[in-house]
Amino acid sequence: MMTPERINILRTAFHTAKLKGLHKIIAPAPKNFASELLGLLTRKTKPERKYHSKKIKYSYSQTLPNHILSVLQKWALVTQEKVASPLDFNPSYPHYWSADSGDALFGAHFNFLLSQFTDFSVCHPIYNKQTMNLSLRHAIYSVILNTKATATFMFLPS
Repeated sequence: MMTPERINILRTAFHTAKLKGLHKIIAPAPKNFASELLGLLTRKTKPERKYHSKKIKYSYSQTLPNHILSVLQKWALVTQEKVASPLDFNPSYPHYWSADSGDALFGAHFNFLLSQFTDFSVCHPIYNKQTMNLSLRHAIYSVILNTKATATFMFLPS
């Protein structure tokens, strides 16, 4: 369900990304907020239809509660969110990564698997075994290859 709060978050993210020049590097050029929001919602339903598992479909709409994200930000110095989407990223984090390049319209960095995990981040991948395994492996290898302190708080289903 799209709340008015999330629509405002998306509108702010869309206009901030535009001011930063991120819209200029996307082809085709974005039309306006309303059309891009509709495209985002339409794009969200495609991967949900791809999976037959109720758990995976459920994970597309599942977000981490704000109180957990706030605690991680305050006490664990988390500054970025991996495997998020414009529909569920936490706007209090300065950076988030998405799996879809089109999410740059809303300020997302593209493809967390192409960039090394650095600093302290939170990761909440969809509940698909392959995606969770890739996320976990990537986090481990990022720590091994990084010379700076790096931590990834990963939330996976039990």
